[in-house]
Amino acid sequence: MRKYKLGYSGVVLALVLGAATAPVQGAVANPVEVELPFCAVEIFPIGEQSDADGEAVCFGTPEEVTAFLSGNAARGAAASVAVGTVYKDAGGTGGSLTFFGSSGCSGVTFGFSTVPSGWENSISSLRATNSCWGTVYTATNYGGTRLNCTPFCSALGAVNDAVKSIVFRPTGTLG
Repeated sequence: MRKYKLGYSGVVLALVLGAATAPVQGAVANPVEVELPFCAVEIFPIGEQSDADGEAVCFGTPEEVTAFLSGNAARGAAASVAVGTVYKDAGGTGGSLTFFGSSGCSGVTFGFSTVPSGWENSISSLRATNSCWGTVYTATNYGGTRLNCTPFCSALGAVNDAVKSIVFRPTGTLG
């Protein structure tokens, strides 16, 4: 889970969003850490990795992630299509990390060679979208034990809480 240090105004915003993890009593003189459980991160086609890999943007609700992705499209940004989401809990529940790219997976394979900080060893389910199937791996750089999700894995079995890298491939393609 990505944590952010916020001053007083950020704590007020986090409280409005329902995301604060520490009680607030009076004015806050020191920053307070809050967890924002719903995140999005840009993913790139394998072989076209960017220095920006791993910079997740986090929100208080899944609807804010959807609005963020819609806002990217409204601003003319190329990367705004969700290709899949991983979840902290089984059944597609709990905190989530949505991977988004410039398109769905029709003819494109997206990869994340190392899951973003705070998400390693905490992924319990995966849902691929927009013509994608997902594959999770227990080692970075797409190594170790793998599990294909075609397109949804309600539980990850032996790789539960052990995911280190992820690939989203065109529907019908297995890792």
